Amino acid sequence: MNRAPLSLFVAVVLPVALARGMRAQEPSLQSAGAPYAPTEISKPNLDPTAPLSRTQRAELLGEFKGLVNVGLRPVSYEKWEAKGMADCDKPQRREDHWSYRCEIITGQGTGYYYFYPNESRQTATLQELDIRVHAADERLLDDFRQPVQALFGRASFVEKPAVRANPTGPIRHWNTGEDVVELFMDHGVRPEGSVRFVWMRSPLAAGAQAALPRSHPPAE
Repeated sequence: MNRAPLSLFVAVVLPVALARGMRAQEPSLQSAGAPYAPTEISKPNLDPTAPLSRTQRAELLGEFKGLVNVGLRPVSYEKWEAKGMADCDKPQRREDHWSYRCEIITGQGTGYYYFYPNESRQTATLQELDIRVHAADERLLDDFRQPVQALFGRASFVEKPAVRANPTGPIRHWNTGEDVVELFMDHGVRPEGSVRFVWMRSPLAAGAQAALPRSHPPAE
């Protein structure tokens, strides 16, 4: 599927999503300062060996918030407003238990959005976000932690992530009973390291599917 221009999404789709979906009782990044969509994709690659400037970190935080923002609500695939800017496909292997997987690419980030059957098995809803920001500066973990903490409260730490990864450093973990969320530096995505954010919702997080192996895109 061809992606619509990001500028079109920012101008047309996102305001509709905000008007319809960002109710006070639902999770929202607005309180964390990010009521916007992913940013432009034409930025040059960062030098993985160089520390990031404050401006670069702020730009990456904006990309991260944008990628999370379009996945805030557990909507059905048919009602997901971001389909127009995503590449989506169906499973090709028997071990893939999701119904649809969508990919959104920004300047330094990639977001994968997984739609699994809901409890009634009548439709597929957005139950997993897997977001990678391709920068190895560990200060980004603290930058990204703040908006995530605004959604889920204080994190605990675990030794192993809930998904297949090659982590280094602390693995921040949130478990609300309905959501399982993790934030860490992953060297399985690329050797230099990328910040990785995984958010699993019920019934994927709380039901029987949580014990099943999940298939993710190959390392980039």
